[in-house]
Amino acid sequence: MARLLVIEDSPTQAQKLASILEEAGFVVETAGDAERGLSRLRAECFDLVLSDLHLPGDSGFDLCQHLKNDAKLLTIPIVVCTSEADPLNVLRGLQAGADGFITKQRSPEEIVCAVRRVLARGVLNAESPAAETRSVRFFDQEFALTVHHAQLVDNLVSAFEDVVHLNEQYQESTTALRQANRQLEERNRELQRLADSERRAHEELKKAETQLVQAEKLSALGRMVAGVAHEINNPLAFVSNNLAVLQRDAGALQEILRDYQKGDPALAALQPELLQRIRARADAMDLPYTLANLDELMVRTISGLKRIQQTVSNLRDFARLDESALKEADLNEGIRSTAALVRGRADEREIRLELDLAPLPPVTCFPAKLNQVVLNLVANAIDACSRGDRITIASRAVGENVEIEIADTGSGIAPEVLDKIFDPFFTTKPQGQGTGLGLSITYGIVKAHGGRIDVESVVGEGTRFVVSLPRTRT
Repeated sequence: MARLLVIEDSPTQAQKLASILEEAGFVVETAGDAERGLSRLRAECFDLVLSDLHLPGDSGFDLCQHLKNDAKLLTIPIVVCTSEADPLNVLRGLQAGADGFITKQRSPEEIVCAVRRVLARGVLNAESPAAETRSVRFFDQEFALTVHHAQLVDNLVSAFEDVVHLNEQYQESTTALRQANRQLEERNRELQRLADSERRAHEELKKAETQLVQAEKLSALGRMVAGVAHEINNPLAFVSNNLAVLQRDAGALQEILRDYQKGDPALAALQPELLQRIRARADAMDLPYTLANLDELMVRTISGLKRIQQTVSNLRDFARLDESALKEADLNEGIRSTAALVRGRADEREIRLELDLAPLPPVTCFPAKLNQVVLNLVANAIDACSRGDRITIASRAVGENVEIEIADTGSGIAPEVLDKIFDPFFTTKPQGQGTGLGLSITYGIVKAHGGRIDVESVVGEGTRFVVSLPRTRT
């Protein structure tokens, strides 16, 4: 039975983690800071350390370095547990010698699974050659990492579960937009004292503002996608290739271990003390469980990597970085990639997102901008829906045009505001949750393509948007 030490300065968090792990069958002890934790580790035997990142005195990263610099303690795996899902913290932890990295917001099952993986992997790493040291650059910071392949895979999957960088960009964009709105309101108060010419200037200003926000959003998205593709694709390919080799070799190692076990009777007669040590180590790592679940662990890990690769591919397809010019495109491809990006948000709110796409002829367009149209309409539909509602994205060819339909079974739009929804800065959302630019941008993009957008809505029953676009530009 594995013995764990939880180092956490919050008694509530320490008790919560201890309860989760004890319920899973582990023996758990706690310490309130890094100094007391090191004292316990030097005085007692533990199989794994689960440490908070922010501690009074030495941090979790400092604790990692202390353990890895101590010849008696360096074989004890240490997992950094924090409430901050920051990829930079993952890289700092790996550089400091952490064997794993999990966030406190994860479910009890995920925490227990992560601990079991690190325990199993820690024994394998202790008996395998040291990993090669590699230099990794991430967001203009360089990290020297000495990790094993399985350890790198676990931490990559954990790091990219929360894309903090997207959230930071969203916060910056919201702040900038609020400031721009305040400036526009001051200008409007001045323009109200002018005649017809000032009204035309006011309209031009709103139009320019809308175009500026649209261009800024697409530019930010392009930079983000380029960064993600550059930082993830190469290491993902490296890890995927090595996982395939590891999966093959792990099967051979399983067979070798089973052959060794057949020699237990002979070993018991010749070297009983050696057999006793072997069995003790096997019990400590729960060898039957490890052997029984190793193949499934490999399969789940490879599946997780493929999901990351698919996410990167969907982002590139959505942004269409290489398609900023007017060209012929299959709109169904963009609809699929856009739907893949928002499906997680819909699933989280238990809203069904369905596709009904008919074959379409090529359409001469700006693909990235039409992807933005679909994204805006689907995002608004999700906001209008509740648990159990349905959103359908359909496409069809109608004569010389193509139509994209986004229909939902949500709350609907009140008749008195239906004529205003495409006006710049008009929103029915609470303050701070909407800018009133999404549908205005959508309307402008559709008009720029020579198309039209129609809307039907019934309060309490849902809303239906239909975007009609000509196949060719005139």
